[in-house]
Amino acid sequence: MSTSLLHLADLHLDRSFAGMGCQGEPAMRRRLGLRDALRRAGQTAQDRGCTAVTIGGDLYEHDRAGADTAAFLAETFRSWSPIEVLLAPGNHDALLPGSIHSRVEWPANVHLFRTAELRPHDLADGLTVWGLAHLEPAWQGDPLDCATVGADGGVHLALFHGAEMGSRPEGKSIHGPFHSVDIRERGFSAALCGHYHRRRVDEANGLLYPGSPEPLTFDESEARGAVLVEVAGDGKVSYEALADNRWHARTTRADVSAARSLGDVVDAACSAAAVLCAGLDGSRTMLRVDLVGEIDHSVSTDAFTVETSVRDGTGAAGVRVRDFTTPALDLAAVSGESAVLGAFARLVAEASAGADAGERRVLDDALRYGLQALGGAEIGLR
Repeated sequence: MSTSLLHLADLHLDRSFAGMGCQGEPAMRRRLGLRDALRRAGQTAQDRGCTAVTIGGDLYEHDRAGADTAAFLAETFRSWSPIEVLLAPGNHDALLPGSIHSRVEWPANVHLFRTAELRPHDLADGLTVWGLAHLEPAWQGDPLDCATVGADGGVHLALFHGAEMGSRPEGKSIHGPFHSVDIRERGFSAALCGHYHRRRVDEANGLLYPGSPEPLTFDESEARGAVLVEVAGDGKVSYEALADNRWHARTTRADVSAARSLGDVVDAACSAAAVLCAGLDGSRTMLRVDLVGEIDHSVSTDAFTVETSVRDGTGAAGVRVRDFTTPALDLAAVSGESAVLGAFARLVAEASAGADAGERRVLDDALRYGLQALGGAEIGLR
């Protein structure tokens, strides 16, 4: 007889979405959308006859979550009974004194793993889930630094929040570092993980990252949702990745090389955004527009104006504009002028000659803003 589980992680309840250009009422809608994603996961587990829902950490953000979130989680999990809910706290929802995990009186169908070493929980006849908790946000232990399991037979699954070092995304923080080769070597049929927000279903190594169920950054543009894990009677583990996210994150490029005014920049950005939003519910879409190309130094690319215009034109919940344009000018010709403009350009060029990469980026912005100001143009911050 097979057993079905629904695995999710990295929900990040109560997250701030300011980095996606989303504040006030839209940000509140985004946070409510995360709660809705959890409710949908529970409904899916019920519809698919799951024995348990496993949550691989970062269920909420400790620094922002309060009593209302605690009550929401307890009531939501209670409503899923008799489905079991297995919680393995991660770095954002570490099992700290006073945290939601430690102070809530969880309903009887919730099992909270409380140690930094894998401990067993018998889920069904012949099926054991081993889980652990991050007891501090910066925990650096190896989740799979444990004795081999399974000597007595049965199927054993690991549940934890950790960074698989062979596939770590560039710049991603390291918490609970481990290597996928150790999953099978320690006797586990699969490791149900959290921490990486992009889904990874690696059947060869038994490694599963469901990814965040709703996009939390602009880089999370793929279909998202929980993953159904099926453990067959013969011990074979299979996976079905679900796609039920209701929010979307999209990035587009707007070439503004031909722009002769801020209005032209706005038109190009709005046109690119309109194509990107086609077929999507704008009220649940987060847009990032990258302005690219060589542009006359007298033309403003004011990000605030462009963001406002794109938001008004598409109805997007959040808009973020990034300016990657470069000024189209002959620096040698400008430096040769005898006026203040030439003197300013020469000073910047001399400073750039001996600058490192970081200083050069600052000087490039100084040159852009200075030329705009000296040319009488409206200055728009990048």
